[in-house]
Amino acid sequence: MISIADALHDMVRGNPLLAFGFRHGLFNLTKLARFLRPAVAARTKKDVQESAITMALSRLKRDESAEVPDVKRFVVDNVTIHSGLSARSYRRSPGLQQRLTAFSQQVQARNDFCSLTQGIHELTLIFDARHQKALDRAVRTAPRYRHESLASITVQFDARYVEVPGMLYLLLQQVTLQNVNLVEISSTCTEIMLFVAESDARLVFDTLFERFLIRSDVRP
Repeated sequence: MISIADALHDMVRGNPLLAFGFRHGLFNLTKLARFLRPAVAARTKKDVQESAITMALSRLKRDESAEVPDVKRFVVDNVTIHSGLSARSYRRSPGLQQRLTAFSQQVQARNDFCSLTQGIHELTLIFDARHQKALDRAVRTAPRYRHESLASITVQFDARYVEVPGMLYLLLQQVTLQNVNLVEISSTCTEIMLFVAESDARLVFDTLFERFLIRSDVRP
């Protein structure tokens, strides 16, 4: 058997929602204890009182505050929008991959947006919508999925964050709080591109800009 404190520590550290709530003081600990009681009892294999859990949560809150990533200490370098995009997803095959790669290179040679993502079973192409007719001529295969009127929000950040746990989680969390659907996500070492409906693009941009550029004035 493990102690209540150890059980709660494992649960909080393994759950981003609980960790975020602890960091920002969003929880009523008495109600949280009531909610967590069945899970704590299962982990400790004994009957536990809500009052004991509440006390353990209070102590844990003080300890966890230093370990949970602080959103105010994350700063991004830039946030940009690119609208007027379309997306196509295809079942992967060698011939199709070559045609999509060639098409991607042609679009990029014109300094237009084009992103080709290769998964194990699928290929997804996101490109400037004005090249749709050219894509239809180059690729006769029907896509498994298509989406029009997309926009990308690109977030650039310093390479030091690559080794810091929680950076990407905090970015995605802000979008999730706005109840915005992420159609696609693509990333490099120091960039992440979030693809959303054009109607949601301004909200996502303003949310990330406000949180990570305007208010984040404390650098690590």
